[in-house]
Amino acid sequence: MSLKKSLLLISLVLSLPCYSDDNVSSIDKMLAIKNSQVTLQTAIKAGKERALLCGYCHGKDGNSVKDTIPNLAQQNPEYLLKQFQLFASGERKNYVMEQLADILTEQERINIALYFSSQIVNSAAHEGLVDYSAEASAESLLEGQHRYQSFCFACHGESGEGNKDLPRLAGQKKAFLVKTLNGFKRGGGSRASSPMVKIMKAVNDAQIEPLARYISNMR
Repeated sequence: MSLKKSLLLISLVLSLPCYSDDNVSSIDKMLAIKNSQVTLQTAIKAGKERALLCGYCHGKDGNSVKDTIPNLAQQNPEYLLKQFQLFASGERKNYVMEQLADILTEQERINIALYFSSQIVNSAAHEGLVDYSAEASAESLLEGQHRYQSFCFACHGESGEGNKDLPRLAGQKKAFLVKTLNGFKRGGGSRASSPMVKIMKAVNDAQIEPLARYISNMR
């Protein structure tokens, strides 16, 4: 790995956000629930019932029904719980999600996070949606793989599964990934403090589409 890439990865790790006391408390409660199959299954069942409203956009099982809205299925529950808290506090902006997160109790957020994390994500490859157009040539896919293995793997893992509050990327919607990566590249607003802004400075516009295509086909 080059010195430039090494310095970039070190900078990224040092800038990763830490949990607040509230986050730690909620996550500890969630981990306690996960330690028992009885309490875990009870929470998943309750989460499924409470997540009905989420299904209009994210799908009943967490596989999004809209290309620009993320899959939640198989996402790391710590990450989902953290996003609920960010939306509820207004730190992360989305009118619908802010209103929804604000009315949910701590236990309901935990239950929903555990429910969606227990579902299986349908990647583009799994759904038979692999892009065979000229733009999706073998060369383009290899470019996406190269970009991913150059930067993304450090936090999101070799197979894109993420870790705790670092999100799973594997199997995510391509259109959503393109939109999100472009948003990080522009920076500004609530994204300005994200370590992803620094990472995306090393990715040019032409590399975003191949990267998103590669990630969306990961299983």
